[in-house]
This record gives sequence, C-alpha cells and structure tokens, in this order.
Amino acid sequence: MIGKEWARIFALLALALPGSALGQTADEARHETVSWTSSVQPEKAVKPAGALKLTLHGQVLDGWHVYSLKQLPGGPTPLLVTLDPNKVASASGEPAGSPATRIHDPGFNLETQYYSHEFTVTLPVRLSSRLAAGRQTIPVSVRFQTCNDRICQPPKIVHLTQPVDVAPNE
Repeated sequence: MIGKEWARIFALLALALPGSALGQTADEARHETVSWTSSVQPEKAVKPAGALKLTLHGQVLDGWHVYSLKQLPGGPTPLLVTLDPNKVASASGEPAGSPATRIHDPGFNLETQYYSHEFTVTLPVRLSSRLAAGRQTIPVSVRFQTCNDRICQPPKIVHLTQPVDVAPNE
C-alpha cells in the first residue's frame, strides 16, 4: 500500500503528464481553482507618494483550498503576493490575509493554514513621488498552491493589474 505522502507525490507527477488518467477530471480542467480580482483603497485619486491598500480577492472553487501566507518549512507552497517591477508603486509593508483555517495536514505531517471559498490579502503600497496625474496601473503577481482532498496542483503564478488614479501634485 502506498503511503499518503507518496500518493500525493504520485498525484502531482501525474498532473504534469499530458493526458494522464490520474490528472484532473474534465470538470476540474474547465474551471480554475481560484479566481482573482483586485481593488484599491482609497478609491479616489491619490497624490504622488500617497499610500494605498491594494486588496486581492480570491474565490476558491468548492472542494479546493489555497494555502495561506504563512507555512512551516517542509510544508506546502505559501501564498506570495508581490508587486512586479514598475515605476508606479512599491510595497510599503508585508501582505496580510484573512484569518486562515489551521489543520494538521497528514500529507505534509504538520500544521498548515489555508483558505477555502472567499478570502482577501491586503498589501500596503506607496505611489512613486514622480508620477503624472491620471490613470496608472499597478502590476501584481500572486503565487499560490491549491489542493483538494485527493490531489495538490503544482504552484501557479497569476499576474494582475490594478488601475489607480493619480491626483495632480499641487
């Protein structure tokens, strides 16, 4: 009998093989396990060098979960939110997430933290001091790993953009 850890490794390898019968079902393949949107506070125009809160909203497909920002070494891939290199904004603190569910995960044999259904991650951001007034775009990347009760998907990175209105610097 294959141990749970070996079964999880085997399932991950099966996902990487095209046409594998042990990969995702047709229904799972049609749906992303997580859909992402973003918003920014304040919603009104902000002056150059102003502070913002960039919030990512995750919606996890039923039966799946996303591992949260903090994980123990040797555990699943933690959620990671980063601003892509740009001239518009920079991170001005660490991301903070919704309260996560904590469980002992037998697949990793340690305590893990995850999100299921809806969750948010907020990243404090500071605009560059030398921005032209008008609409600008903040690029952000999200790395995450999802699992269900049978398999874990390989870590994935999605790229999002969040528009922000820059007020004239008077």
